[in-house]
Amino acid sequence: MSDKKRKKRAGWKVWLFTGLLLLAAALVLVLYNVWESDQAGKRSSKVLSALEEQIPDPPDASNDGAGDISQKDSSGDSLLEDRQMPTIEIDGYRYIGYLECASAGLKLPVMEEWDYKRLKVAPCRYTGSVYKNNLVIAGHNYARHFSPLRWQKPGTEIDFTDAEGVRYTYQISDIEVLPPTDIRDMIKDSSDWDLTLFTCTIGGQARYTIRCVRTDTEK
Repeated sequence: MSDKKRKKRAGWKVWLFTGLLLLAAALVLVLYNVWESDQAGKRSSKVLSALEEQIPDPPDASNDGAGDISQKDSSGDSLLEDRQMPTIEIDGYRYIGYLECASAGLKLPVMEEWDYKRLKVAPCRYTGSVYKNNLVIAGHNYARHFSPLRWQKPGTEIDFTDAEGVRYTYQISDIEVLPPTDIRDMIKDSSDWDLTLFTCTIGGQARYTIRCVRTDTEK
């Protein structure tokens, strides 16, 4: 066999070995992401069980969000706009309540503050408050966190129950796909919506942004 043919065959072996390594690395990454998503789902489920045990029942069935908002001063402004959202501490983290989307099969605790470590456990409040009707919640695109929200349609109901057992009912109004650097505009626009949920697209190239309006009571 000539030297030229030997070099050509050796080159193909190198390319084949490199390709196999890349495929193996991709498979490992996929398996790790599946495992991480499963672990995040288990952590959220554990927290949710503890959270529901500590959240009291609302005072009465007619108080799902409406009772709090109806507390207004003589000028007609809500007395609760400046109030901090109550929290419950579980395993060293504080939670403001839980989020539920029945059509997506999701029921998730929501942490008071966000960072990347917290997001691996549960969705987190990014900014805002239910009292000011500008709550923004961030969540990972895990299969058992916010990923299913991408496929919901306008009109889908989403509920948030706070740490005092008061439930706030929302409806998806719009779903946007924003650039990853457009967080400032997303927050700026969040004042136009009562609830905003956002998560990364696969690969993190953009942000799915779910805009919601309240339907449980007059604001």
